[in-house]
Formats: sequence, structure tokens, C-alpha cells
Amino acid sequence: MRLIWRLAVNLVSGYLHIAMMAAITILVVPVYARTMGASQWGIVALCMTLQGLMFSVDVALGPLMLREIARAVGSGRQRQVERRFLRIYLSIAAALFVAGQAGISLFATPPQAGSPDELTTALRLVLVQFFFQFSNNAAIGYWNGMQRQAFANLRLAMFTLMKHGLALALVLGWKASALVYLTPFAIIGGLEFLTNQWRVRASVAGIHTGPLDSDHDAVSGWRELAAYGPTAILGLLTTQIDRVALSFLLPASEYGVYYLISALMLSLLSLQAPIHRAFLPALVTATAAARVVAAMRRVSVLALSLPCLAMAVFPEFLLRVWLHDATMATAGADCLRLQLLAVALIAFYAPTGQLLFSQHRYPLMFRMNAVILVLQGGILVIFAPTLGLLAGGLAWCGLGVVQAVMAVVLWPRRGSDAPVTG
Repeated sequence: MRLIWRLAVNLVSGYLHIAMMAAITILVVPVYARTMGASQWGIVALCMTLQGLMFSVDVALGPLMLREIARAVGSGRQRQVERRFLRIYLSIAAALFVAGQAGISLFATPPQAGSPDELTTALRLVLVQFFFQFSNNAAIGYWNGMQRQAFANLRLAMFTLMKHGLALALVLGWKASALVYLTPFAIIGGLEFLTNQWRVRASVAGIHTGPLDSDHDAVSGWRELAAYGPTAILGLLTTQIDRVALSFLLPASEYGVYYLISALMLSLLSLQAPIHRAFLPALVTATAAARVVAAMRRVSVLALSLPCLAMAVFPEFLLRVWLHDATMATAGADCLRLQLLAVALIAFYAPTGQLLFSQHRYPLMFRMNAVILVLQGGILVIFAPTLGLLAGGLAWCGLGVVQAVMAVVLWPRRGSDAPVTG
């Protein structure tokens, strides 16, 4: 009962945090854009795009830390694991920060005499923000691995509101510029990193079961990242290949419609994140993994698969309500239907993917992602010239079907820690 309560609290807190971020996107971001104007907001958009690309590194590192912290709790070694991953986060953040600053110095356009290049300054500032925000993921990963997602989400929400509150006040009350907008995020990001590290240090102060910096500890995190990284990168590519390919294969107007539709689909797909964070620690420490996988699948199906199947019945209505454009809604309805079906299948597979990850079965995951990527590429190249944006929906269905088939093939036996085959 205690485990069920903890899972419920963690899931609810995860979805509340997603709801808060969605509210900021819907209510606050348009205020920034209108107040700053197209030129200044365009600089912010470029900076956020750069930061998003750099944050893709965490697609491999984040799940690894969550799993290893959860596994270390039983032996009391979470302090060692936390320090190990903090060093990795800091090292990657520092390397990208230095590389980014060097790249800006190398490629930036020389400013006019007496007038600093605002884009260059903004890019340098967003690299400062990235350094602190990326390094802060070590503390968030520690709390998530300790199954304290509610506390982690509360800290994230508190500092996010502080950043946007100060940024909004400065943009509206002082100067509507990109630099004024970005400065609070960099300053409060640094404060967030320092205070979160202080909280983590306080929580692990009494935990010590051996040397903190053995040779094994110093390299094992990097080895694990090197082993899982290629699999994670392939997985990331399977979710991005449609946009990359169709941006070249479709006319700009048609691709614009596809971009909007896929943004809606990816937002739905992101609703898996709280489920993964809540269940992975329980799965890692479970004596009977099949029971945890079954519970996770029930939640995934109820929270995502069934709602997506229901929405797939009336995709054009959804697009009309969202876009307020009948032409785009009609053009994108069939594509959205396919993508909704794909999300339903992906959610069905997700617990199996978490089980494979918890068992370090990276070669099998790598092969599956490689097959999916080749299948998607073939679908896009063959069908985009004739079917247009519908080819993107078919590519996502290819991903969903392969994963759903693997979920059935690798269905774990009840009471077993391992899948049936694989």
C-alpha cells in the first residue's frame, strides 16, 4: 500500500508539473513574444533552440542516473553514485560551454563600431544558463532515483516560477529585449544549482559505506554512458527523422502544417515521462519485475493508449479546436489520426522498454531502434512524394507497430525478472 501511495503521489506531481509548464507556454510565452516583437523574440527562439539541442545529451544520462541511484539505495551507496554522476554532468556541461563559447568567437559576425552584437551576447548568456541548468539535473536525478519525484517537481516548479516571474517583470516594466529576458534565467539557474546541491549534500551527509572516489567509481559512470549512449541516440533519431526528412521532401507550406501536427503528437508522447520516472526505481529494485511491468502497462494504457485511441476517432475536430483553421484541420486530420494510433502503441510498449533498460539489454534495444530507423527512412522516401505529410504519420505508425510487436514477443512471465525471449 505504501508503494502504491508513493507511485500515485509521484505520478500526480509529475502531471501537475507538466500542466504548469503547459500553462506557461499557453499564457505567458505569447506575452513575451508580443512585448518583445519579432526581432527580439527571434533571438530568444534561436537561443532556446541551441539549448534544446545541447540538452539532448540528457536523453542517455538522465535515465542512467535514475536507475543507478535507485539500485544503490539498498546498499547505501547513493552518495557515491550521486557524486559520480554530478562529476559527469559538470564535465559535459563544461565541455559544451567551452565549445559553444569558442564556436561563437569563431563564427560570430564582427559587431558594428560601438554597437555590441546582441545575438552573440545572448548566445553567450544562454550558454551560462545551460551550464547551471544541465548540471542541476544531477540533483533532480538523485531525488527521482530516491522516488522523491514530488519533491523534485516542487523544486523545479518553484525555480521555474521565479525565473519567469522576474523575466516577465523586467520585460514588461523595464526593457523588452532578449538579453533582459535571458538574464534572470542565468542568474536564478545558478542559484538553483547551488541550493539544490546544498540540499542533496545535507540529505546524504550521514550516508557513507566506503571510499567515495575509487577507480571503479571514477570510470564506471562513463562506461555505462558509452554503452547506452548509442542506443539512446538511435531512439532519439526515431522521434526526429520525420521532421528532418519532410523538411526537405515537402513544400514549405505543407511542412508547416506537419510541424504543427507533430508538435501536438510529441506533447502527448511527453506525458509518458512521469510514468517512467515513477516506475523505473520500483522496477529496478523489484523482486518480481513482471508485476511492476504489468502495473506500469495498466497505467500507460489508461493514461495514454485509450485516450489516444479515442481522439483518433475525431482528429479533424481536435485540429479545428486547436488551430481555428478549417483548411489546415482538413489537411492534417488523417496524419494526426495515424500519429495518435502510433502514440497508443508506443505507450503499450513503454513498460517493456523500461524493463530492457533496467536489465542493461542495450544490444537488443539498439537493434530494434536501428530496424525502426531504417523502416521509417524507407517509408518517408517512398511515400512522401505521393502522400505528402501522411508519410510522416505512416513513419510513426511503423515505429509504434515494431515496438508493440516487441512488447508482445518479450512479454515477461508472471513472477519472472526476465522477458520470455530476446
